Formats: sequence, structure tokens, C-alpha cells
Amino acid sequence: MEKQNVNCDLVVNFYDKIKSGELPRIFEATLPIAIIQKTLFSNSEEYFKEHFGILTSEVDVLAALYTHSGTLTPTQLYDLTIFSSGGMTKVLKRLEERNYIYRKQDEKDRRCMLVCITKDGEDLIKKALDGISKECELYFATLSKDELSMLNVLLKKVLYSLNSVSK
Repeated sequence: MEKQNVNCDLVVNFYDKIKSGELPRIFEATLPIAIIQKTLFSNSEEYFKEHFGILTSEVDVLAALYTHSGTLTPTQLYDLTIFSSGGMTKVLKRLEERNYIYRKQDEKDRRCMLVCITKDGEDLIKKALDGISKECELYFATLSKDELSMLNVLLKKVLYSLNSVSK
């Protein structure tokens, strides 16, 4: 798999502009997060296609189901992923055709269909998440255990603040 790399000269120039005051200091945090996200997404997408023949969007749905008791409504899936209703319908159809999910009527609300993960879907997502976690560990190998722990605390803090800022 060909990994997406970051041009170090561009990074040096970027930090020089922040240091000189040409760019706002907040970009010192936001741009690296954006580049890391883009790199992780691109490399993950390639990994999932190459090793499992699935798309990142399909992984997102399977992971949401797997980490939330195996059954969700389509609305809950929309909230946990970032798909449009039409996009979600296509992803669910592909996953259902491959026997990774099935749909059943909600006994509490007969108008609603629930999306459920199958044993095959569970097995696939466990393998996919295990594999990609090993890939991701390589990206953060430059950090000590203490640095990684601190990064996790700081990112969690920012994530929780997003909820209060967006209201």
C-alpha cells in the first residue's frame, strides 16, 4: 500500500509563518489535525479496500453497529456517521447484499426498521479494526507513552468542547 506522505519543506514554511505572525497561532493546532485526519483517512481507505474489499463508509457503519450493541435505527446511524440519507441507503444495501447486516422491523415502533450486524459483519469489522489499529500505531510511534497519553487527554478535551461550541 502506498502511503500518503507530508512534504516537510511545506511544514517548515508553515511553522515559520506562524512564528513570524503572518498566520494566526490557532493554525498551529488546526492544520496538523486536518493533515493527520486526511492522511489517516486516505491510508485507511486504501487499507480497507486492499485487505477486505470494503469502503471506509461501510467500515463506519459496521463499526457504529459493532460498538453500539449491534442494532441501531437508520437515524442513529446517520448521527454516528456523516452520510446523507441517500448515501446511507446505498451503503446499507451493499452491506446487506454481502450479508454483513440485516434489517428487521422495530417491535416498539412498527413503522421503523432496525439495522443489525450479522456474525459475518462482526467478524469482518473486528479483523478490519484490529488491522487498521496496527497501521495507526505506526503513525504515532514517534511519541513516548506519556506524550501519547497527553495527546489523548488533549484531543478528548477538544472533542467534548465541540459539543458546547456547536450549540
